[in-house]
Amino acid sequence: MKRFAALILNFLLLAVPALVWAAAEKAEPLEKKVNLANLSGINYFFADWYNNNMWLYAIMVTALMGVVGMLIAFVTDIFLKMVGMEVSKIEHHE
Repeated sequence: MKRFAALILNFLLLAVPALVWAAAEKAEPLEKKVNLANLSGINYFFADWYNNNMWLYAIMVTALMGVVGMLIAFVTDIFLKMVGMEVSKIEHHE
């Protein structure tokens, strides 16, 4: 009985939002543009990408976030080594 109840609960969690969404009125396309008048340099570069090609903007921002994360991890490793902490991989003994 517990399995059946869990199955019904999962079905409701998946189906109810879809049914509510299908009943809604059709939304207008989102036309959000960034004003480029007062921008320069890197801000203009990214705002122009955002206005002209949203997919390219999304891919580039995602890649940039990964690079910045790796840079933060690398700098953190350097600081931790400077204070004497071991930052190498953990060996697993099974």
